[in-house]
Parts: sequence; C-alpha cells; structure tokens
Amino acid sequence: MTDVRAKLLKAFDNLKKEGKKISPFAVEKRAGVGNGSCKNHPAILEMVMAEKGRYHPNPEVAKKANIAVRKKLSDKKKSDTLENSKKRLNAENEQLKQEMAVMATSVAQLTWELHRHKTATRKQLSNVRPFTK
Repeated sequence: MTDVRAKLLKAFDNLKKEGKKISPFAVEKRAGVGNGSCKNHPAILEMVMAEKGRYHPNPEVAKKANIAVRKKLSDKKKSDTLENSKKRLNAENEQLKQEMAVMATSVAQLTWELHRHKTATRKQLSNVRPFTK
C-alpha cells in the first residue's frame, strides 16, 4: 500500500511541476497503478481534487477565476465587517430601548406627582359653580 502511495505522490508532484492538467485518472495513469487507486488514499485524492479545482486550460479564464476568488474573499471580509457592525448596533439599540423604558417610567412618575401636587394645592376654581336648583 505504501508503495502505491509513494507512486501516487511522485506522479502528483511530477504533473504539478510540468504544469499539466491534474485529475485522479491522470495521476493514476502517470503512477502506473490501477484506476481508482486514489480512492484508497483519501488524503491524496483530496490534494488531487483541490489542485484540479485550481487548474483551467485557458489562462485568461483562470485569471478571471482568481479575480473572482479574490473578490469573494473581499466580499466575505466586507460581509463579516457588516455583520459585526450589525451586532454592535443591535446591542446598542437594545440598550437605548431599555434606557427609554426607564425614562418613560420616570416621566410617568413625575406626571403623577405633578397631578397629585396640583390637586392638593387647587382652590375653588372660579369657573366652576356649585349645582343649585
């Protein structure tokens, strides 16, 4: 098994150095082992598939793909930044809501005290007349 593994790794490195297209079939063929041998070595298969995803036969398209990947990364950073800002602002909003509730309670208490004070100090109003027949 380790002999096959060594052959697969050597073939993978050679194909990579030569700049040729890398696929599980190509690595197995270059190594001179049977088809499907990469499946028996998951670490090697993962490396081959990762490299296969990076390769594109047309260099212009490959450059555009690299630009798209970089753009995705920058979009991800922007998204993370915006998500952090959103969390911070939501926390700040909750704090302000709590402060508003406390202030509303204070206003209600002060209004009630003012009403009690006015009622206690109110004298007979001139525009209110007692009911008589």
